[in-house]
Amino acid sequence: MFASPSIALLILVLLVGTSATAQTCPPPGEAEGRCIELTADGTNQVPEVQISPGQPTTFSFDSDVRADEMTLENRERFKVAPGKRLITLEPSEKIRGEKPSTLTVCFADGAAPPCMTFRLVIHPAIGERRVEIFRHPRPVESVQAELKKSYEENARIRAENARLRAERDGPDGLTGLFNSGMMDKRGIPCSKVKLILRPKAALSASRVTTCRAPGRMLMRVVLENPDGATPWTTQGAKLVGSRGEELEGSVWPQRPVLPGEELTLYIEVRTEDVQTAGPFLLKLWESNGPRSVTLGNVTFPALAEKPEP
Repeated sequence: MFASPSIALLILVLLVGTSATAQTCPPPGEAEGRCIELTADGTNQVPEVQISPGQPTTFSFDSDVRADEMTLENRERFKVAPGKRLITLEPSEKIRGEKPSTLTVCFADGAAPPCMTFRLVIHPAIGERRVEIFRHPRPVESVQAELKKSYEENARIRAENARLRAERDGPDGLTGLFNSGMMDKRGIPCSKVKLILRPKAALSASRVTTCRAPGRMLMRVVLENPDGATPWTTQGAKLVGSRGEELEGSVWPQRPVLPGEELTLYIEVRTEDVQTAGPFLLKLWESNGPRSVTLGNVTFPALAEKPEP
């Protein structure tokens, strides 16, 4: 029995598709930046890309685009460097606090999918530096790549949960510090720091102390919300080093600073396998708002050398 022409054509398409070499997103942690795969089955959602004033974001495509015909909302608020495979956008300070914009780019070969739209979400402190876009006209390969990424992401989450459970199983207080190796009989070195408050900061900062332990760095800072301002709740923190290294920090406590009041804030970062030579910039941003605080000249004391036995 012979297959019908339509079935034969479908088999031919699948055979050609599976034998062709197509780029796929690498596993999480191996990509230089964000990676997006685009299929031709019409199910693609508009991806959100996070941008930040003064920070360039580069879109890298695996096929030529018609950069001169791209559509960018509020283009006057961006510096744009278009190219055949690379498009770089740098938002100006004027875009801070505005609603998301959209970027639409069409491909030069006319193949499906012909165009792609991005939703540009403004963040006061963090912007994605590089976004890789791979086109996959064959939905089978796209589904396989998505499944692969899902498996890898689930494995990463399971590993993180195991680490958190291990930490919870340990003792608290001084016992926990000694048991974890973060403190010995020499204690934890701390020092007072004189910061540089960057212009246009939403809050003022004072009485700063930094501490360092093996694998951890801690910063204690007193934030003051000026009279007449709206309440501020710190959503996130990031240390940026002189060589561009970035360290995400956990923030405590998660409660608002009311106008005219002060709040002592603690920011802790993990430093395993990360070069931590300062000074750093500390960037803080609020929940549900565009305001941010940037502090310069953040330094941490060196770890004391272990005494010879």
